[in-house]
Amino acid sequence: MLAAAVLALVRLWVAGRLNLAEDEAYYWEWSRSLDWSYYDQGPGLALAIRLGTWLLGPTELGVRLLGVVGGFGVSAAAAWITADALDLPGMALWVVLAFNGCLIFAVGGVLMMHDSLMAVGWIGALACGLKALRGSPRWWIGVGLAAGWALLSKYTAVLLDGCLVLGLVAVPELRRQCRTPWPWIGLLIAALAGVPLLGWNAAHGWPSLRHIGSLAGGDAHRRRGVPWLELLGSQAALVTPVLWFACLAGWARAALRWRAGRDTPAERWLLVTSLPVALFFQALSFHSRVEGNWPAVAYLGALPLAAGWLNERSPRGGWGGRLGVWSLGVAWAMTILVFTQALVPFLPFPQRFAKADVPARLAGWADLGRRVAQERAALGGAGVFTAATTYQNAAELAFYQPGQPRSLLLSAGLPGNEYRFWNDAPLHVGQDAVLVVGQDWEEQGVSARFRALEPLPDWVFRRNGIEVRRMHLWRAYGFKG
Repeated sequence: MLAAAVLALVRLWVAGRLNLAEDEAYYWEWSRSLDWSYYDQGPGLALAIRLGTWLLGPTELGVRLLGVVGGFGVSAAAAWITADALDLPGMALWVVLAFNGCLIFAVGGVLMMHDSLMAVGWIGALACGLKALRGSPRWWIGVGLAAGWALLSKYTAVLLDGCLVLGLVAVPELRRQCRTPWPWIGLLIAALAGVPLLGWNAAHGWPSLRHIGSLAGGDAHRRRGVPWLELLGSQAALVTPVLWFACLAGWARAALRWRAGRDTPAERWLLVTSLPVALFFQALSFHSRVEGNWPAVAYLGALPLAAGWLNERSPRGGWGGRLGVWSLGVAWAMTILVFTQALVPFLPFPQRFAKADVPARLAGWADLGRRVAQERAALGGAGVFTAATTYQNAAELAFYQPGQPRSLLLSAGLPGNEYRFWNDAPLHVGQDAVLVVGQDWEEQGVSARFRALEPLPDWVFRRNGIEVRRMHLWRAYGFKG
């Protein structure tokens, strides 16, 4: 627990020193317009950001506060699962270090994303289910509440509901509890979390279903390349190679022990609430590209199972021998490298590979916001708005300007994001703007919406002398709507 707390404080320090990622700024915009659901996910993230910014103000740390706290909760719950439920007290610290060291959770414990909050609900449901296994079926209320929160945070958590049902069928101790009302009450609570999501979508033409359909293969661009191989590579990189291998071995060990009738109820519960998720996304990758973070929740159960496999290799302790130590060493080396590059860039990237500097995406936005604010003041200040052609730029420019006025998103058609419901265009008819465009081709679609455009010097962001990002700025006169 102490290790988890110390690492959470370190993440809190890092979270306050990095500019918001593009999607974080976008979700912060959600928090300024609370609703029952949103274009592509539920309201959990918006509520958490709203609370964090209420406590610490509309700052980077305020946006990320609940994500960091949630990361501590995930580490603490994983330590309890390992030490108590699996009876592996000697591996609890290894699990805490593994969760905080592997990239997929280390980054998720700093940046405020849907996965960060869904993980809290998911592992909470696993922990409450393990409590129920000990003969306390009332813990199914906790399972339902945690699963409901996970669903409000991200639609992927619908898979958790399926895993819970599978656990009731596969684990005899839980199957016997079906004779009591508690599992059914828990599942009902989890299902009720979907009511606001369905109600909002029904009232807005089911945009979330269309969005999910495009991600699941409806968009032809997501079927290019070899998606299943890309997913395997992303998992090895994001979980970090040796830890990923240990997770695979942990799953295999649990499955073989189940087949031989030698597994424990806790092992079986963790297996059926984790492995099916990984298999689902791997199967989906044969049809469409799967983002590397989507299967992240599968490792909430996999890492404690990996601890069991490593402990079996070295039953006298030592974190599973050299392999266990190496798994942490490689993970932490990769994670420290990424965060160091984000905070103090030291790796030189050639110009043609500048976009490979992923941590650079978290830098430069505050500087751009200051530049745009200066141009708005020079153009007249009051009544001059900011216009952008992508939701990412619009959100970042809103967050990093004094007063944080919402930017107007200009798109050729109906935006495929939450901005379609924030139609502020009529409010700005006749006003002047500072227009920010990331790509040359984007200018063609918006020039007709103003009476005249006057180019301004480009804004260029460089790291180590290498151009990472360039924005075209325009004085835009007389918005037509």
